[in-house]
Amino acid sequence: MKIETKLALNNMKKNKKRSVFTTISIMLCTVLIFTILILISSIRNGISENIETKYNDYHFIIRNLDVNSFNKIKDKEYIDKIYIQEDGDKKLKEIEKPYTSLNIKNDINVYIKFNNIKKTPTYSTDIIQTLNSSDEIGNIESKYEFNQKLLTIYGLIDVEITEENYSPICRARVNYSYVLDVIVIVILVAFSILFITILYNAFLITINERKKEYAILNSVGGTEGQILKIIFLEAIIMGIIGIIIGGLISFLSANIILKLLNNILVDTGYYIELIFDIKYMLLGLLIIIINIYLAAVIPSVKASTTSVIQDIRNNKQIKYKRKNTILEKFLPVEGKIAIKNIKRNRNKYRLITILLVICMTSYIAVSTYINYEKATADLVNEYDVDAKINLDSTLNIDYKSILNDYEIIYGSKLEYMEYKMMGIFALVEPEEAIIKDDIATTYEDNKKSMKMVLIGLDDKTYSNYINKLNANYGDFIIYNNVTELKGNEKLIYTYYPALKTGYNLKLSVIDTYHDYENDLSRYEIIDNENLNGKFIVTDELIEGYKEMSTIYRAPTIFVNMNTYNSIEEKFTNYTPKGNNGTKKWIWSDTDATLIKIKCKDIIKFANYIEDINTKQNIGIDVEYFSLENQEKNIYINIIQLLLKVIIIAIIVIGTISTINIMNASLCEREQDFNILHSLGATKENINKILIYECIYMFIKATIISIILSIPILYGIIKYIENIIILNKLLIPFGSIFMFFVIILLISLAVTLYSTRIIKDK
Repeated sequence: MKIETKLALNNMKKNKKRSVFTTISIMLCTVLIFTILILISSIRNGISENIETKYNDYHFIIRNLDVNSFNKIKDKEYIDKIYIQEDGDKKLKEIEKPYTSLNIKNDINVYIKFNNIKKTPTYSTDIIQTLNSSDEIGNIESKYEFNQKLLTIYGLIDVEITEENYSPICRARVNYSYVLDVIVIVILVAFSILFITILYNAFLITINERKKEYAILNSVGGTEGQILKIIFLEAIIMGIIGIIIGGLISFLSANIILKLLNNILVDTGYYIELIFDIKYMLLGLLIIIINIYLAAVIPSVKASTTSVIQDIRNNKQIKYKRKNTILEKFLPVEGKIAIKNIKRNRNKYRLITILLVICMTSYIAVSTYINYEKATADLVNEYDVDAKINLDSTLNIDYKSILNDYEIIYGSKLEYMEYKMMGIFALVEPEEAIIKDDIATTYEDNKKSMKMVLIGLDDKTYSNYINKLNANYGDFIIYNNVTELKGNEKLIYTYYPALKTGYNLKLSVIDTYHDYENDLSRYEIIDNENLNGKFIVTDELIEGYKEMSTIYRAPTIFVNMNTYNSIEEKFTNYTPKGNNGTKKWIWSDTDATLIKIKCKDIIKFANYIEDINTKQNIGIDVEYFSLENQEKNIYINIIQLLLKVIIIAIIVIGTISTINIMNASLCEREQDFNILHSLGATKENINKILIYECIYMFIKATIISIILSIPILYGIIKYIENIIILNKLLIPFGSIFMFFVIILLISLAVTLYSTRIIKDK
């Protein structure tokens, strides 16, 4: 065994604790990079393997296309594959390039795969406009279709056909097609910086502790090259151990995360298995090796080139020019000593500050991005139920028996809610409770009314709602948020509350009409009794009624079914003045019963209802909400999960690295503490000094993080505005503040824990 190898092994044995900390740092960073790359390879391979035959790999469908029209588009350079489906044939047939004229007489269905899935809306727009369709948008939508399942997986959510400048265009209401690629690049770059910072610090501490040994070795004839070789051998040994252990932990971590992902995907038919892609593994290994090299080379060169006397004295970092800051003038003695210590040991404390900044900035960016992502997903996904049944009550259809039979046949539990709904005009008293006059009508007696949605809930749903709000049976619940949607090219959502809180409200159901002779708005009271009670004004919706947050520009009143029926009876018995009155602005048949359905397999349920209608010849009218959109939030949920895992990993690594730095720093400063003891300082004084150092670094890191976060948050908001414009900030200030408090507490805990080393000696 060569002398350098023996010395490297001896050094590692003599400094076991520091070698273990450095190996742990390498191991944790390896876990981060390998886990992310394993997940990426598994998800991407899983997506391609899980695409079902009936959805296949096409992106765009054109129905009933004649041969002449087909010839207009077949040679578009962005088309990768074309499948055709002839009349009466259920199977698709791929046609080979070059696409010659088809020898068929009837119209065909054409299935197109583009060479770049991310540009599906652009290419589809070009095809539609090339075919010079003069149909209305509604007819166009029946002729053209998108493979929503496949597009959703790749981040193009809710691709639709709309109109701009009198021409049809295609757009994705939410486009995250580039997000995963950007996240991967940002993660690898960020992790590499974090990796190098942590390992640089670990090697720097190790080398600083051994400077005297290297100096003595240099004085007895050891060369700079030999010292470098010893250090690099130590780095290689610790790197191999860290990479092997980190690789095994990466496998376990990726497996756990994939189980969480598969729980998200459970209702979609997708299942992603753990896949090792050699290309990704080699890429990860290369990144790790480069990072270890870069982290070790700078402190190694410093150690091998510093003068012998300077190494033996080990006083290079104790240069300090006395210059009192304004802050020091207001601090007690412990605070002044803390700031001087930080200035004397800039390198170590700078690294702790960098780790804090990385943790804080990452959390601000990720939590804000997730918040905006959720908002866009919630707005696009308008319903949190799977279907709605409309039944004519006069037909006496026993819908409960039909639903119970489904549960027995398929062994699958259904959740259903019965309700009734209508739009009313309500006179609001006192008038000053109305916030915005543009959603109200003012009459000649200065009374004001506004549109409201009245919903009667079944007893179970109503009881759940009042329990959620700590209300009492018989209370009226007003969902107070109003969301207004504008814009064609960009969706602009405006939010505002409709009513002020803190008022004893009284609502009267009225018939409003216009007096053309006097050009005045007038009203007549239909019912001023049933809505006279306690109102609970809230921005919380009961589960199953999510669409009420965006579907109408009006607040919603939730009541029990008895109250609803009483108001409905008043409407039935009311005779409008003349023929000018409009009793309701949302009409609902008095005899209609509405049932919302939540089920595990909406496709199976739809087939069951269709079979019932066919065999029993009864009219069950069902509106399906999730049949085509059941995967809207999957992509977003996956990204959120990955980002949360990354944040937790960064915090764990940052905490362990900070403990490492603090321990090393306190060990090096043992002589300083002994001098303070000899001058009369107590353990409490030393603790205060360390706490002041911690708080100083925390405040500095907080200020830097906020400054760095401003352009990041601006970029997130501008990116989201390319999809949907939200007229309010969704930065989670509360959770960010709590995170900062937690980081401060962790920092203080690490500091106080580290002082045990000094106390025990």
